[in-house]
Amino acid sequence: MAKQVYIVGAGPGGEGLLTGEAREALAGSECVIGARRLLDSFAALVQGRETLALTVGEAVIEAIRDGGRRVYAVLVSGDSGFFSLCKRLFPLARAEGWEVRVLCGISSVAYFASRLGIPYDDAVLISFHGRLRPGCVGVERERLLNELTGLAAQNGKCFFLTDGELSPELVCGTLAGRGLGELRISVGERLSHQDEKISTGTADSLLKTEFSAPNIICVENDGAGKYPCTNLRDTDFFRASVPMTKEDVRTVSLAKLRLRPDSICWDIGAGTGSVSCVAALAAPYGRVYAVERESDAVDLIRRNKQKFGLYNLELVEGAAPAALAALPRPDSVFIGGTGGALRAIMWEILAKNPGVRTVINAITLETLAEARMLIEENGFPDVEMVQIGVNTVQKAGQYSMLKAQNPVFVISFGGAA
Repeated sequence: MAKQVYIVGAGPGGEGLLTGEAREALAGSECVIGARRLLDSFAALVQGRETLALTVGEAVIEAIRDGGRRVYAVLVSGDSGFFSLCKRLFPLARAEGWEVRVLCGISSVAYFASRLGIPYDDAVLISFHGRLRPGCVGVERERLLNELTGLAAQNGKCFFLTDGELSPELVCGTLAGRGLGELRISVGERLSHQDEKISTGTADSLLKTEFSAPNIICVENDGAGKYPCTNLRDTDFFRASVPMTKEDVRTVSLAKLRLRPDSICWDIGAGTGSVSCVAALAAPYGRVYAVERESDAVDLIRRNKQKFGLYNLELVEGAAPAALAALPRPDSVFIGGTGGALRAIMWEILAKNPGVRTVINAITLETLAEARMLIEENGFPDVEMVQIGVNTVQKAGQYSMLKAQNPVFVISFGGAA
């Protein structure tokens, strides 16, 4: 006779939230498998049965295959269909030819939302379990924290399932450090247990609070959705007399840059920050570094960043290539100004990422010639050169006349085709 396996959604962990059919499955089982925390929580219900503390799908399957029992119950945290071990376990168990039944449970999000008294049908639900490995540094860590920040900034409500590495302390510290310290944070600790605790404050106010595991975070952002779309007009920016990559050229240049939502982008010679700002809006889960050496331009970038609420735009004061040394590895680079150091700047970029996608705007023939020489010397793939001449129609009395902007060469190369 085929073995019978129940995959049981155990809820947040408190015995009172276990469903009736889950209790029946435990009562009828001969062996109960699950995390030690769950086995301890339901000790009274599994008393007298064989128990195995296992949390890896393949190990669970092996234990059942080699075991001498006929009916097994496998406890999985929360709801079986919500970021659960069931996703991995179910097909493995079915492949063995066993009779498998999945029993849903109450998810930690559903329980936490009810304790907060808020709906969660309009929330973003994300699990960070296992995504930040112990000691993880560099690009992988940066991308994960960028994603977390972008989700919190772009959405009115987020629930984050945490683990020992991506903790409430790290979440609050990341948000506070990127200008989102006023967002409302609620942390639920050991939900459904007798020592359950719920704390609510801002990322700033909870920054130094220590929280016990397991826990879950709700981030609420009343200002979500106020950020503009990526089609910013030239008149949207603070400008003064600082040179700016204008709208028509900016649109083509950014299209050639092929930004992804999680891109790490450098804007070298950022000027007013027009390219940086639009790039930051186009990469909400990424990070944009605006590199500028002129103090009046630096002030404009700072003002434009604040105007558009760009949590993922970082201002880097200094001249390239020296100012690039401490920046993280980019996957996209826009070069709007070089101060005559194009070759040295490219060496610094390529040292960080030989496969970077690069777009250069050249107004002078000398810059165009040097860019072409660099491309030929290095054999960059996916090369495109486009010359853009923009004429705008302006009124002159009763007549309409064309007013020409400086022609610009948009040179793009590298990266994935």
